[in-house]
Amino acid sequence: MPDESTSTELSNAGLATDDLRVAVVAAACTIGLTLGLRYGLGREIAFVWRLLPLGPYFLSLFTKRLQLGGLDTARNWSLLTVAVTLGAFVYFGVVA
Repeated sequence: MPDESTSTELSNAGLATDDLRVAVVAAACTIGLTLGLRYGLGREIAFVWRLLPLGPYFLSLFTKRLQLGGLDTARNWSLLTVAVTLGAFVYFGVVA
């Protein structure tokens, strides 16, 4: 039978993998938003607005201690990041 320290290490390894997945999605969305607006639509926006996709990633890091139940998954945080990126792209590409 595995002892408690082994199960804790495995649990922490799973959290690190989930954090890495969300970080990769956030980085890709940040780069994609910048390149899509600049070269796809020819729009230049402020640096701070181009960092919007990083918001859900940092939110996922800071809410680790809260009990969010089944909502706290890497998939859901990644989908939120993509939704924020698409929202920013539509807003700055079409509306603004």
